Parts: sequence; C-alpha cells; structure tokens
Amino acid sequence: MPSYDYTIFDAAVPPDARPAGTQGVLGYVGGRATHVWRPAEWLPFRVVRQFPAWVADLSADPRHQADAAVAAVKALGWAAYEPEPERRAIIYDMETAADPAFYAVLASVTDLAGFVAVAYGSLSTVLQCAAADVLAAEWDDKAKIPAGQTIHGKQYKANVPLGGTEVDYSIIDAWLYQRGGQGARHQPK
Repeated sequence: MPSYDYTIFDAAVPPDARPAGTQGVLGYVGGRATHVWRPAEWLPFRVVRQFPAWVADLSADPRHQADAAVAAVKALGWAAYEPEPERRAIIYDMETAADPAFYAVLASVTDLAGFVAVAYGSLSTVLQCAAADVLAAEWDDKAKIPAGQTIHGKQYKANVPLGGTEVDYSIIDAWLYQRGGQGARHQPK
C-alpha cells in the first residue's frame, strides 16, 4: 500500500454520488446518529473504501454500545478478524467528549470482537480519550494530518453543500485507508 494520504467524506444523510476526488466514505451505523444509513444508501460508494461510524452516547453503557456497533457493522457486511493490516475499523464519534475510561471499554470490546476502534472528535478534546488510533476534526481547510498521538486522519472541512445534503472532508493515512471495507452493504437480517 502506498504511503500517501487519501480523501474521504462523510455526511449525516449521504449524497447520491461521491464527491470528485474522494477515495472513501464514512457513514453512520447507529448510536446517537441523526440518520443511520440504510444498505441502499451505501450502494453508490461500493467501489471505494467504506468506514462505519457509531455516535457514542456517554450516558449509556459503553460495553453495550460496542456490542451494538459490532453487531451493526457485521450485519451490514464488514468482516471481523480480517488479517492485519486490513482489520476493519469502527469509528466511534466522540464529538467533544473526553472520557478515557468510557472510550477504553469501547475500544477493548471492539478489539475483542475482531475490529479496530478509532476515536473521532474535535482535536481540542479527542486526544484526552487516550485512544490508540484517532481521526481528529479541525476545520481549518488544510488537508494535512497533524503530528501527534497516533492521528491517522483529520476532518478539515465541514458542511460543504453537495447534492441536496452537506458533506465533510477528511484526509486519512494509508493505515486507516487499509481498514475500510469495500463492496455493497448487506441488508441486516
């Protein structure tokens, strides 16, 4: 895998097609997400890397949330226990929360279930979660990953109008890119 960076996008409600110049997509599979993507909404992005995101609820049990996140991604077709370096990632959207004990439980349960946990949140707070792997948000319009605590990507631009919705753009490294799945998502059983 080349060592250069990749551009991915995310959206609460996905556009009908991926934005030009993007090699991946992050979509929502549950938790406190405002909209959980249905399998058909993933379909336009089946040819690029796909990353599932779970919006954490700090008022709920992190063990149950990790179990639910794992069940959701498996039902949609992400495979557990892929060999390294392609073990699939689950992105835990922490927003501005900084709770290392809570996140440690999410990450531990996720790891034991055969996936890699990645903490997403504001650069000003996400590092306080003490996550091993991070996707930080810093909306400075600079597509450059900051140095630091295993930061594998940075969301650098938010709320860009596209096809009747709004998308956010992130730059990610090869480590994270390899951990995205590809193909059509399955209808949960």
